[in-house]
Amino acid sequence: MARNRYGWEKRAKEIARKQKSEEKLKRRQNKVQTGPKEESSETVAEES
Repeated sequence: MARNRYGWEKRAKEIARKQKSEEKLKRRQNKVQTGPKEESSETVAEES
């Protein structure tokens, strides 16, 4: 008898989707944290 893997495949897709969105959020947070530091160092260099 064939097994129904629909439920497992659906769960696997949900997990993958969740991980991908979490990675996106982490990347955005890293960009926000590094962004202002780079901008402030550039403005200081331009003023000197």
